Amino acid sequence: MKPKIGDIFVYVFILVLIGLSFLGLKTMGSNRNNLLVQIELDGEVIDSVEMWQEEQEGELKEIRVDTGQGRYNIVGISSQGVSVTEANCPDKLCVRSPVIREPGQSIVCIPHKLVVRIIGESQRDNAVDDTAS
Repeated sequence: MKPKIGDIFVYVFILVLIGLSFLGLKTMGSNRNNLLVQIELDGEVIDSVEMWQEEQEGELKEIRVDTGQGRYNIVGISSQGVSVTEANCPDKLCVRSPVIREPGQSIVCIPHKLVVRIIGESQRDNAVDDTAS
């Protein structure tokens, strides 16, 4: 018995669906965990930048945030993490803050009302908390 043209279309359609399913599973499994750097000034989001993972060593993207009245912060974003590289606030605690790399971490400049945080899915969602009391 010879297959009809309609049967061939159904078989091809099923094969295409199976191929797309495998492609979808592969891309879901290789999610690169896109992280977003969110910059807030006085409670309002003023900028959101994607934090890249595979950039070359030493590449730094700097964003200048003018907070008004000549005050400013410079936020540095690289493959190593996010930091405030320069600010003209009196205490400069934001500049001395460590580099942040994980979702949920943030850097705060209280005098300038600036918050820099990383948003995204954590790579360590199922990790054991190693803090002991």
